[in-house]
Amino acid sequence: MRAMTDKQRLFYQANGYLIIPDALSPDELEAAREAAARAESTWRADPSRPGSRRENLQQVQAPIEYDDLFLNLMEHPKVFPLVRQALGPDISMIDNDLFISPPHTRSHSPWHPDVGMNGVYHPRSTIMVKAFFLLSDVPEDGGPTLFLPGSHRFDSDVALPQVENPNDMPGHVRMAFPAGTAYFFNGRCFHAATDNDSDVERRALIYNYGHFWMKPWSGYEPSQRLRDAATTPVRRQLLGIGDAYGTALSDNE
Repeated sequence: MRAMTDKQRLFYQANGYLIIPDALSPDELEAAREAAARAESTWRADPSRPGSRRENLQQVQAPIEYDDLFLNLMEHPKVFPLVRQALGPDISMIDNDLFISPPHTRSHSPWHPDVGMNGVYHPRSTIMVKAFFLLSDVPEDGGPTLFLPGSHRFDSDVALPQVENPNDMPGHVRMAFPAGTAYFFNGRCFHAATDNDSDVERRALIYNYGHFWMKPWSGYEPSQRLRDAATTPVRRQLLGIGDAYGTALSDNE
């Protein structure tokens, strides 16, 4: 298991996100693009398949059901061990998507955290970690995700400046990177989508990880086909197979 370097660990703990350049090799990127094109074609051909079909967001829900390549990316060796270290050994899959942001469309999501759970607030409690794999180059005007560094440590009732345009939030950083880049962030970290003012579609694979005792988001429960084919401890745990409490990976898994 590849652990974070000290530099990565300190950066993540301070900022709430981490960037992994060249997470996908050229061959892996090409294979992922081809699989994404097949999945998108299948999804578009059948309007009954789940997902979002809005003007500013095309969402292929649960791509792990479309191609085993996406299932394998869920535990990619350059990304998954780092996410696992950030979240803990009881890591499990909560949801997964292929997001497509059409060119010249407006933002589909204002500033928000992904974790809005009632209960005791503790800034060191990591409930979810979400990972992105960029399948297309994302230029500055191509709809990059924005983060507010350090916001994973904000009080739950923090009052952010009210901005109409996500780009107007003070202190944000932009996830504008080449295809093949991956990044992940603490679910408490405030983030936003931006307008895609470029001429190209932005495509990204998204994997959201939580703890094993958490249920997947509704509609993302793994099919029986995937559960039956899961043979390794990591795959079985990620797909929610096991006892609700006490299930966790060992250091050599």
